[in-house]
Amino acid sequence: MDSCMRFIFIILIFTTVNKVSADTLWKLGAGIGNITAHSYIGSDQAQTITSPIPYLKVKTEWFDLDNEGLHTNWFEETRFRLDFSFDLGLPVDSNEIKSRNGMPDLDPVGQLGPLLIYQLYDSRILKWQLHLPLTYAYAVDGFEVNSVGWASNPRIYFNYLYGDLIYPLDISMSFGSVYASEEFHRYYYDVEPGYITAERNVYSATEGAAGYRFIFSMTRRMNGYWLGLYVRYQNLSDAVFADSPLVDQQDYWFIALGASWLFAGDL
Repeated sequence: MDSCMRFIFIILIFTTVNKVSADTLWKLGAGIGNITAHSYIGSDQAQTITSPIPYLKVKTEWFDLDNEGLHTNWFEETRFRLDFSFDLGLPVDSNEIKSRNGMPDLDPVGQLGPLLIYQLYDSRILKWQLHLPLTYAYAVDGFEVNSVGWASNPRIYFNYLYGDLIYPLDISMSFGSVYASEEFHRYYYDVEPGYITAERNVYSATEGAAGYRFIFSMTRRMNGYWLGLYVRYQNLSDAVFADSPLVDQQDYWFIALGASWLFAGDL
């Protein structure tokens, strides 16, 4: 899978270099964002992070790039579209998590991969789509990057543009199941013999279901500013790792708020 992923990105970069031209439209901005979320999926402890955030939007004849990912125009005459999506898992200091106390910290995990989209309904202001993503996960520790398997969240996606047709309120929702590889689940939920305590038994996770996920987002551009809200909820009621001693609850929340000043570009 890693070799396949590298090949995809080599082709993507090569094609991008050859297609981007003087006709490219773009917008650049910077702002601040706030994330409040459980430390990891299954944790009953939360953390809040406030940090600067960039805003970048690029539009070319061949692709569009924004905060949701890279959107290609490869299959314009069909109901299919191939995009590339990304996700991020927060770093965790295990000594601050009761269930993980004494265990190795969790590095931030970046997820990148192709997203196949099938258009169920598409109008100027309303979209219904089937999303079939496959992301490859990598734990990042300084300059060291290690593969930690793959994950997928097949889902039904809804998008609605409300109000001003030039800069509308952009509302999106999706719902679907979550699956991941054994390597991905083991990174978060395994307990090796050296980390056994009175409350923490040995546990080895397997590949399979990781619950159900609902996502809501709302964004608005206006007068040189961008505002955004992102909410993710995941329920672990049928997750294959639900019995791990590192799973303290079945409900997971991730809430992000952001605001950016758009100071350059013509898009």
